[in-house]
Amino acid sequence: MAFTLAEVLITLGILGVVFSMTLPSLIQKHQEKVTITRLKKAYSILSQLYVQVTNDYGYPNEWEPLQSTDGTPDEIYTAYNIFKNYIKYIKICSTSDCLNQQYRLLNGQDDGNSSYRIAAYSLILPDGSFLKISDSPTDGNGVVLKDCNIVRGSTNALKSICREVYVDINGMQNPNTYGRDVFVFYWSKYGIIPAGGPDEPVSSVMDFEACLNSGYGCTAWVLINENMDYIHCDGLSWEGKKACK
Repeated sequence: MAFTLAEVLITLGILGVVFSMTLPSLIQKHQEKVTITRLKKAYSILSQLYVQVTNDYGYPNEWEPLQSTDGTPDEIYTAYNIFKNYIKYIKICSTSDCLNQQYRLLNGQDDGNSSYRIAAYSLILPDGSFLKISDSPTDGNGVVLKDCNIVRGSTNALKSICREVYVDINGMQNPNTYGRDVFVFYWSKYGIIPAGGPDEPVSSVMDFEACLNSGYGCTAWVLINENMDYIHCDGLSWEGKKACK
């Protein structure tokens, strides 16, 4: 049975519409799989780095401070001077070439302080990702916490956090958004801990509710559940639904 030219054109038009409707979804799913793979790689690199550094230098509060000569914050300079013995990297991203990176929260708002936390003074790894360890944070009263005593939960690990570590899995590339290509880990006395895990209480600034709003607490969800469905549907929780379908 032969088809007329009109019938062929109509069929092609319908297929084109269907293809245009499904292609964005397929691309997004592929991108999310790439993100999950890259985040797992970053977690592995951090975990190996943690073991090597801890065995040789102890915890961050035990690292011998070094004075920076290039303007890098002293504690970050100290960390990277240690890290360079165990990790391959291209360079330290300075304020002059990375401070213009604008980061956003998952809800679309600008994160005014994130240029300092991630782009400025981060290590650029061979795959283009950024790795940034924070300097010693302060408590609510402005007291510097240097003894690995940041508390984010009731478990021993979440009561002995030394620093936060930020990973931008694709560096200079967009979207530069927490929960999409920017993720947070903890450097604790019990290893590298993905932020936002099920043991973090609702009051934590990095819990899963924070993931849904800011993107800060999405790391554990992506690694454990191997999806980024918090972008696509509501009603997800550690106690209940772990995926949209």
